[in-house]
Amino acid sequence: MFAKGMSSMQLSRSMAVISAERGALPIARPAHTVSRCKPALSYRTPSAQARWSITRAASAKEPQTEVAEEEDLWQYAERDQWYAARFAADDQPDWVAGSFLRYKQLTPTIREVVVGVEISRERIPLRNAYKHVGQRACVRINSGTEQEVPVSSPPFPQSLLREVLLTVRGDLYAEETKTARELTSVTAELSLFVSSEEYPDIYKLSAEDTLEIGPFKGSGLDLRGSLLGIFQHPTVVIFAQGSGIATAKALLLASSDVCGLNLRMRTGEKRLYYRARTQAALTYAEEYEAWEEATGVKVVTATRDSFADMFDDDDTLEYEPASTAAILLTGGDEESEEELLELCKEAEINCIVRQSVEGALTEYLAKGKGA
Repeated sequence: MFAKGMSSMQLSRSMAVISAERGALPIARPAHTVSRCKPALSYRTPSAQARWSITRAASAKEPQTEVAEEEDLWQYAERDQWYAARFAADDQPDWVAGSFLRYKQLTPTIREVVVGVEISRERIPLRNAYKHVGQRACVRINSGTEQEVPVSSPPFPQSLLREVLLTVRGDLYAEETKTARELTSVTAELSLFVSSEEYPDIYKLSAEDTLEIGPFKGSGLDLRGSLLGIFQHPTVVIFAQGSGIATAKALLLASSDVCGLNLRMRTGEKRLYYRARTQAALTYAEEYEAWEEATGVKVVTATRDSFADMFDDDDTLEYEPASTAAILLTGGDEESEEELLELCKEAEINCIVRQSVEGALTEYLAKGKGA
C-alpha cells in the first residue's frame, strides 16, 4: 500500500485517506498546509431598519442641497429678465446718428435735404420708426434743439428690412449656426422738405454738421378707412399747397406694403390739384410727368385761382360722388382746409381725409404690458 521512497508528507496523506475509507476519521486538510486562495469578501445586506435609517439621513440633507442650488440660480440681479420676451431694439437709444448726403433746390427759399438714416429693426424700435405717410421727422443739428420737419419721401418698403426681420425672429438658413454676432445695420435715404425761414439750420446742413434723427412724430394720415378700398373709391382727388406737397409726393410714391393707396390699380380719374402763390413757388415741376406715369395721377397747378376754381375748371374730370375720395393737404392752413371742406360738401364727396386729423395712435407693448 505504501510505495517505496514516499516522503513523510505523502505518507501522512495516504494514512488519512485509508482511515476515512474505513470510517475512522473525516477527511480534513492537514494542519500544516497553507491555502493559496484569498478568502472571499463577505457582504451583509442591511436590514429594513438600517435601510430606513439611511433614507432618513439622506432626506435630512436634501433641503440643504436645494437651498444651495436656489442661491446659485439667483446670484445675478434681475436674472429672470434673461428669459423674458423682448421686442426688437427695445434697449436701443431713441436718437441715432444720421449723415448729410445732398440737397435739391426746389425754389429760391425751399430745399429738399436728403440724409442717410438707420432703419434696421435691430437698432430702431418700431415705435420710433417712420411707418405712415404724414409723420414728421425729429431732427437735431449740432446737438441743438429738436425740430419737427415735413418728410417728402415715402415710408421705407419692407423689402429693405426683410433680412433683418428674419434675423430678429431668429430664423437661420440651412447652412447657418447660432453664433454671437453684431447688430445688423441698414441705412436708407430720407428726404426733408425745409424752408430757409422755418428751418435755417437744416436748410444750411452740410457734411461738416452733426445730424441726429429721433422718433418720428404723429401717426400720419388716416388712410385706414374705406379709402383703402380700391373698388369702393376708384376716383381720388388730392388738394395740396405749402408743405402739403411734400406729403402728397410721399403719398404718391408709397408702396402698398406701407399703407400706400395703390393708385395705379384704381380705375377712376385721379388728380393732384397743387396751388402756390407764384409760378416760382411751385415745387417738383420736373417730376409731374414721372408721377403720372407711375401712378396715373394728373397734376394740375395754379397760382391765382382758388381750389374751387381749379376743381370746377377741370372739364376732363368725370367722377361719381359716392365712389370719390378727397385728400386735403393744406400744410396747416386752416382757412384753406375750411374752403376745401365746403367744396367737398358742394360736390357731395363724403370720403374725406384731412392732414389736420391724424390716424389713431398705435398702442405698443413693452415687456408684456401696455406702453
